[in-house]
Amino acid sequence: MVYQLIQISDENFLRLAKLLTCRYGIKLPADKRIMLQSRLQPRLRELEMDSFEKYCRFVFDPANTAGELEKVVDYISTNKTEFFRENQHFELLSSIVLPDLCSRGLAGGSYMIRCWCAGCSTGQEVFSLAMTLEEYRQSACGSVDYLIFGSDVSSRVLDTARAGIYPFSQSERIPPSYLKKYVLKSKDTQNPRIRMIKSIRSKVTFAYGNLMEQDYRINLNFQIIFIRNTLIYFDRENQKQILKKVLNHLEPGGYLFVGHSESLIYSDLPISLVGSSLYQKHQL
Repeated sequence: MVYQLIQISDENFLRLAKLLTCRYGIKLPADKRIMLQSRLQPRLRELEMDSFEKYCRFVFDPANTAGELEKVVDYISTNKTEFFRENQHFELLSSIVLPDLCSRGLAGGSYMIRCWCAGCSTGQEVFSLAMTLEEYRQSACGSVDYLIFGSDVSSRVLDTARAGIYPFSQSERIPPSYLKKYVLKSKDTQNPRIRMIKSIRSKVTFAYGNLMEQDYRINLNFQIIFIRNTLIYFDRENQKQILKKVLNHLEPGGYLFVGHSESLIYSDLPISLVGSSLYQKHQL
């Protein structure tokens, strides 16, 4: 069946863009109009709507707004990620961050390392972190354990992350020794896939999280926070406000990783640059 492309007017695009920026901080400049129009076509067909005018009336109905915007985010999110993306960070984690945290006993001497991946997408970053931590745990002297919390604003990608199942082609960036120890391979030759082993998956929790909310409703503080390639989707003022809230959940002396293309120039934040896109929170 051939569907007719439904056009979005400049007025309706601006209305939706403004609402998405307000609720989620997502920047949608004018050159994103065609992208938004294209990606929302399936949603309009699901709702059996033949115009964006009708769709906007639906979205702006207070009874529908919250639930529908979550679906919009699912449709428009790019969610680019891969295993061991920006691999230098995982090398810094093993060589500098983990030895320092364990030597200082930031978790009150228990060596329980708590990590948060904000904007975790489909989970490859979380599982890359888990494999790195597990490798360190097995080689470290003394009792070391870890927990990882992954959050994202898209419920669709979180479903993939929780399953921990990926196309076999994505295994190419996983170190061979990690593949052997931590990854299961399917026997399906038509649709080969991989899955993280149960002991790795058991260390990870995924949950919905909107970085624009005032209260993140997280009852933990962390020694390591990854918020990589996420801040670029927000304007500068929202970046600063998000970082302040994120840092409230980072223990003094803990480490913050941002993407290589993200430079933090906010002098009033309680952090110092200690490596490539790696910051440490000032100790009390």
